Amino acid sequence: RMGPFTASVPKVMIPVGNRPLLEYVVQALADNGVRDLIFIVGYRRERIQSHFQDGKSFGTHITYVTQTKQLGTAHAIWEARGHLEDPFIVLNGSNMVDGRFVEELLAAAPKPAVLITQSERPQSYGVVTVRGKELVAITEKPAEVISNLINTGAYVLDSRIFDEIEGLAKEGKHDLPSAVSTIAKRTSVAAIPTEGTWVDALYPWDLLRLNATALKTTAERRAGTIEPAVTIRGRVTIGDGCVIRSGAYLQGPLSIGAGSEIGPNAVLLPSTSLGKNVRIGALTTVANSILMDDVILGPASVVQESVIGSGVVARAGFLAASGPGDVNIEGAWHSVPQIGALIGEDVEIANGVSAAAGTVVNERARVESGAKLRGTIPSGAVVL
Repeated sequence: RMGPFTASVPKVMIPVGNRPLLEYVVQALADNGVRDLIFIVGYRRERIQSHFQDGKSFGTHITYVTQTKQLGTAHAIWEARGHLEDPFIVLNGSNMVDGRFVEELLAAAPKPAVLITQSERPQSYGVVTVRGKELVAITEKPAEVISNLINTGAYVLDSRIFDEIEGLAKEGKHDLPSAVSTIAKRTSVAAIPTEGTWVDALYPWDLLRLNATALKTTAERRAGTIEPAVTIRGRVTIGDGCVIRSGAYLQGPLSIGAGSEIGPNAVLLPSTSLGKNVRIGALTTVANSILMDDVILGPASVVQESVIGSGVVARAGFLAASGPGDVNIEGAWHSVPQIGALIGEDVEIANGVSAAAGTVVNERARVESGAKLRGTIPSGAVVL
């Protein structure tokens, strides 16, 4: 569902606020004194391992367990059983959480518990049924929604869960919520409403919400070269080796990655993250968007409410203005109130191209001059 941004990276390594999603989880754990972490990895695991390595630079020790078959979340925990001691906590690496969220989880230990929260779209999650302060059941993506309380996927568990996982596997069930629901029939499982930060990305446009959340707490820093007549307002982070040319206007919250260059009279508006070695041309405007590493935007371009993958090159006059858009994800249409373009990695866009609201351009596509894009452009396609 996160395509085109998981073509070569796992979801947990998608950058928001110029950090991989998983890094926010690791930081929240480390801030609470949790040092021994087990990462259950599978798809593109080398991207995770090369970034986090042994965890030492994050104040942790990381053990990697490979889930050879992607059967489900319960199966993932089962694969790690030989490394776990009672009690243990489980978190989803693709959610953005803060220290308070983890603190609530630790406070519930050693008794089994699940953190819950309210959602505007509970039908997309596991809906939680509670009795008082205890869990009754978790129903995954119910056809009929009876509550807006959902499971955050954060648990305190112990070795009893493995008996339930083994039993459910014989029935062909491999999801952890089913196993936790079964445990709740036999013993008390606390259902704790979280007051911490928990933000999830189901679809690519949700990354913009996570990015805005991340930028609220990003440390302000000014590095590199800032030429005369540059206007900087609000919380703005500028990485090492950056060059901000004269006349540029930067309105935070913003994060500009190391080695990037912002051209003369360019405008960067909230809440925008630029990765490393990004080039923004003269008179170009970027607002509420994520541009990953090595993106080049030519002069006189406008990009709003968009996510642009690494290595994308868009020449002069590229337009991705935001508005209401219909987006097709895995065969299902979604009406998004405000969206620009979603562009996968290594796409090349020639001069004077425009993308209608909700356009999805998959990785390595090529777009010729003057094209007007809409809908979904397949991977590797050439648009004339």
